[in-house]
Amino acid sequence: MGSPAGGDTATCRLLDGRVILLRRVDSDDAEAVVALHQRLSDHDRYFRFFTLHPAHLDQLVSELTEPKEGQYSVGAFDGGRLIGVANYTVCADPTAADIAIVVAHEDHAVGVGTALIKHLAQIARARGIRRFVADVLAQNHLMLAVLSDFGRPHERSNCESVLHLDIDLPDRITVSSPAGQEIS
Repeated sequence: MGSPAGGDTATCRLLDGRVILLRRVDSDDAEAVVALHQRLSDHDRYFRFFTLHPAHLDQLVSELTEPKEGQYSVGAFDGGRLIGVANYTVCADPTAADIAIVVAHEDHAVGVGTALIKHLAQIARARGIRRFVADVLAQNHLMLAVLSDFGRPHERSNCESVLHLDIDLPDRITVSSPAGQEIS
């Protein structure tokens, strides 16, 4: 994955050979963000929201596409199709940010989540964030694998089915595509 001037846009080659664009999500992407979330299977929706029927999807879309200070969202685009979104919101500790990732079901296990978190971490690091925190369902093995691929999450607490993870961001984030190639 490489970055042109500005550092907020990059391309990445996935494990299946596709090249995707990673860029900030904005208000022009609102319909695509809604569609991505509406197409989630019940299984994926439960893993993302811890419920089958998330309340206030419109509010979430607004937060993702029109972020305020301390928020950032990046989308993964395959051609014109949004296939994933990762976002952070800065915590009370301004050096920490809560993260969330969603990837279209048909694009699981090809490196989209890993590419999103690495790109988001690079952006976060440039803005003074030193660690990510995430609450993940213990049975969400795909998300745990993405976080493991990214670094070594440190479990801070285990509330039976929910793991609260604390992930230190390295000073320098080595960014390469999940396929092991650097491209721009």
